[in-house]
Amino acid sequence: MNRSRVQRLLKALETGGFSHAIFAPGASMYYLSGIRAHQSERLTLFGLNLKGEAVLLLPKLEAEGIPDSSHYKTVVTYGDVEGPALALSQFVAELGLHSPQKVAVEPLNLRWFEIQMLTAAGVTSLTSAEELVIRLRLIKDDDELNALKQAANIVDVALQQALPHFQVGMTETELAAELEYQMRKLGSEGAPFGTIVGSGPRGALPHGMPSDRKVQSGDLVVFDYGAMVAGYAADTTRTLAFGELSEKAKAVYHVVQEAQATALQSIKPGVTAEYVDKAARNVIEKAGYGEFFTHRTGHGLGLDVHEFPSIVGGNELELVPGMVFTVEPGIYLPDQFGVRIEDDVVVTETGVEIITKFAKNLVTI
Repeated sequence: MNRSRVQRLLKALETGGFSHAIFAPGASMYYLSGIRAHQSERLTLFGLNLKGEAVLLLPKLEAEGIPDSSHYKTVVTYGDVEGPALALSQFVAELGLHSPQKVAVEPLNLRWFEIQMLTAAGVTSLTSAEELVIRLRLIKDDDELNALKQAANIVDVALQQALPHFQVGMTETELAAELEYQMRKLGSEGAPFGTIVGSGPRGALPHGMPSDRKVQSGDLVVFDYGAMVAGYAADTTRTLAFGELSEKAKAVYHVVQEAQATALQSIKPGVTAEYVDKAARNVIEKAGYGEFFTHRTGHGLGLDVHEFPSIVGGNELELVPGMVFTVEPGIYLPDQFGVRIEDDVVVTETGVEIITKFAKNLVTI
């Protein structure tokens, strides 16, 4: 368990008037406890009270995977035959949750399953603490930055190693498989999200999953993919040319390239997330493609592949050193093609560090 992170959480809980916090498996549970559990039909919870006492509830079959049980007041386990009901009652009692309390939870991570179980055990004052948790994880420490940079290096090298294997006539699924294979060979723990490969007209689908469409000569192909190191995700996009492109496709690519470069140059402490979004959007709008840039310019990155800050219009959050996010403008022309270029960046004391480094000139296969 990371005591310094827990102490920061406890201070924030007290300031917010919370008495406890309960986390289901996910990024925040791992961030605080070091336990990388996954959500399933087996109830798993990590709880804290303002005394700093931590209680863990998990299936017996997971108990030996706890990094250090001495950090917990109690570790409560249960087997598949008896189920979690009695263990949950003990979890509630150990944390002192029976009397009316204000209990912090993550609304995007706590399922109806956990809510029903906790309610049946007498915990009826679950309260969203989404903003509190967001701010807790917003600034990355040195260990987190190191993991993020290692993951970023993997995505860069993996694409370079995959290029000689790419060719016209391969399916999108085959291209994705080759890229994922290279990332695994380089040490990625797995894909933090489903690899996106969109060729030709399917490139106009920002989140299009790979299909059995065969890449044709003259296609632009969008590759959006990621790697994980110590639970931390890299997320990058490159758009490659397979064969000779049309002049329109080349022109659109260069608009996106300019938009991304302009946004990157705008990043420094004190500017707002909205300012960075607008820097990219202005370039694309000036070129006449504003209506075809259909998403925000970027999103935070860390243990979750989509975290805060959100680089989007209306977000007046000021950037500070240690924030990590993507910069990924795109243009998507229905039934024609799409272009997106995405890098992962760290806000520094003087500006920005770009940690994904694969070339952004138009690569032709």
